[in-house]
Amino acid sequence: PLALPGVVAGSLLVFIPAVGDFVNAELLGNPQSQMIGNVIQARFLKVADYPMGSALSFILMFAILIAVLVYARAAGTEELYGAKAA
Repeated sequence: PLALPGVVAGSLLVFIPAVGDFVNAELLGNPQSQMIGNVIQARFLKVADYPMGSALSFILMFAILIAVLVYARAAGTEELYGAKAA
């Protein structure tokens, strides 16, 4: 029980950068595989479709926030995001 907040924090510190990582997928992946970070980067730099890139970035940020809140609630670590314990 004492290690659970550390496990939650460690897994979140790995999950959040891995979702938006586009450099490793670009350098190590094949052209057929696309990750959301690569799609957002292409929208901004290659296609110059800034509204769509911004919308995709916001959706990704919102999805990560929801995943973090659900994960913290399921792990029983509500104090990580400021909720009061009952």
